[in-house]
Amino acid sequence: MTIYRSAVLLCTAIVVGSGMGCGSGGPSAAISGLVTDVDGKAVAGATVAVSGRTTSSLSNGTFTLPSVGSGVKTVTADITVNGHHFSGETKVDAVGSEKNRSINVMISDERFQGAIAGTVIDGSGFAILGAKVFVGGPLGSTLALTRSDGSYRVPKLTSGVTYTVVCSFAGFKNETKSVRVDSGLTSAASFALGVGTSAGAIPAPLNVTAQAWTIADTISRSSGKSRGVYDWLKRRYRLKAGLPNLPQAKQIERKGAARSTPLGSVIEVDLFWDYESFNDLLGYLIRRGPSSSTLADTAVVRDPLTSVFFDVDTVLTPNSQVFYTVHRLDTIDFPARGTVGPPSAVVSANPLGPISALDPAQGARVTGDPLFTWSAVSGASTYQIYVWDFFPDLQNGSDPDGVVPIWPANLSLPGTSLVTAPRTSQRYEGPVLSSGRDYYWLVVAEDASGKALSATQVARFRPN
Repeated sequence: MTIYRSAVLLCTAIVVGSGMGCGSGGPSAAISGLVTDVDGKAVAGATVAVSGRTTSSLSNGTFTLPSVGSGVKTVTADITVNGHHFSGETKVDAVGSEKNRSINVMISDERFQGAIAGTVIDGSGFAILGAKVFVGGPLGSTLALTRSDGSYRVPKLTSGVTYTVVCSFAGFKNETKSVRVDSGLTSAASFALGVGTSAGAIPAPLNVTAQAWTIADTISRSSGKSRGVYDWLKRRYRLKAGLPNLPQAKQIERKGAARSTPLGSVIEVDLFWDYESFNDLLGYLIRRGPSSSTLADTAVVRDPLTSVFFDVDTVLTPNSQVFYTVHRLDTIDFPARGTVGPPSAVVSANPLGPISALDPAQGARVTGDPLFTWSAVSGASTYQIYVWDFFPDLQNGSDPDGVVPIWPANLSLPGTSLVTAPRTSQRYEGPVLSSGRDYYWLVVAEDASGKALSATQVARFRPN
C-alpha cells in the first residue's frame, strides 16, 4: 500500500518597496531556522552552511548563522545517518534590517531524491521574474526563485510524497495543484495566475494557543543518529495539551532581536490556530510584544495553508511573559496597500528557565537504585523523570513514533516518576537495572497550565 503525505508549495512575489522583498547589499543579515525531515521530525547535528559560514543544528533542530550578508542566499544542510548521506537546500532572501529570520531546511536521503520544476506566468502569458516558490513539509517550506523566463527548480526533495501545490502572487488569486515527486525524476508544476479583486480584510484566526519550550542548546544524540528525544517530547506534550501533533507547513520572515537567550538554553514558542480556507489568503502576520498593548510586527508567514508558527528568537527570555496576535493577509491588497486583517485574541507565553540534570552526572557509575536530582525551576508545578535502556533516539526504538521509556512504563500512569514541586529529587522505582549496561535519563519541568516546559539534557549512567 502506498501512503501519500500532503505538503505545501507556495509561490509568492513581493512588491518592491514593501520592506520585505529581495535584498541586495546593505547591512549584513543574521538567519535562524530549523532542520527537519519530510515528516517534520527535528534533525540534530546537521551541518548548515550559507555564504561560506557553517554551524550545526541543535537538539531541537534549530540553527543560527550571524552576518551572512544581504541578498538571495543558498542555505544547505547535510548529515550522514547509518552510512547514508542526507541533504537539503533552500534559498533565503536575507535583508539586513531583519536581524533574525527563521527558515526551514528539509533533508532527505540522496539515494531517493526528486525535484519539482515549472514556470510562473501572469494571465497574459508574461513570465514573472523573481517569484518565490515554496515547497513545504509539515513544519516548513523549501524556497526557490524564478529566473527571467519565469522558470524555477526545487531540487533535493523527498520522493514518494504527493505535495499540495499553491501558487500566490500579490494582486492575483491563489491556484492549487497536487504534485507527486518520484525518485530520480523531476515533476512539473507551472502556474498561470489570474487577477483578483479585493474582498476586504480576511477575518482573524480563531482559537490561537501558545506553548513554550526551553531546551538545552547542545547536541544530544548518539553517533550517526539524527532524530532525538526532544522531538518525541514536543509531540507528546502537544498531544497532552490537545495541540496538533503534526502541524502544517510554514515559511517565516522575521524582524528584530534585542537580547540573547541565557547561555545553555534555546527557547521556542509554538503558536497554533484553527485553519480556514480563503482563495485570496497570502498568509499571516505575527505581532509580538512584552505586553498586550505593545505588540509590534515580528514575522510574516507567507503560506495560505499553515496553522502554526514556531518562534525561535534570541529575544525570548525565561520568566519574561511575551504576548502575540495573529492576523491574516490577503494576496490582493498585501503588501501593496498594507492591508492586514483584524487581530486574533491575544495569547501569551511565559517560558520557564533552564533545567539541569545533576545526579547521576553524565557517564556516572551508580550502586543500587539511583537517586535522581535536578535543578529547581521557578514556575514549575511538576517534574517528570524519564529513563531509557537505550539512547532515546527515534531510530533506536521499536515504535517509529516514539522512544518509549522503561520508567514510567505507562505514560498515562507515571506514578512516582512524576514529582511535585518544590521537590527536586526522586529515587528510581522502575524495572530492575542490569549491571554494566548503559541507561539514560532526562527530566521535564512543566507549569500548572501545561503551556510552558523545560527539558534537561539526556544524561547517561551505568549501574555497578
